[in-house]
Amino acid sequence: MKGPLERWWERLQFTLLFLALAVFVHGFFGWFHEWLSPSDPYKIPAGRATKVFQAGEAGNSTASPGDRLRLFYWLGE
Repeated sequence: MKGPLERWWERLQFTLLFLALAVFVHGFFGWFHEWLSPSDPYKIPAGRATKVFQAGEAGNSTASPGDRLRLFYWLGE
């Protein structure tokens, strides 16, 4: 039969092992999340790259309100 100190020692070992594995898994998932997340689309281009976008005018009379709403739901802009 095990004494009370041996039982406490086993519990302490289990707790430390559990905490070490939890920290390892947490770090792995944090690294995986950083690896999986897309790069910043608003960063300044590097090298010879240029950032191109089309900015619409606020007073554009060719687009109907329905077309603008459809574009908003489609692109989120």
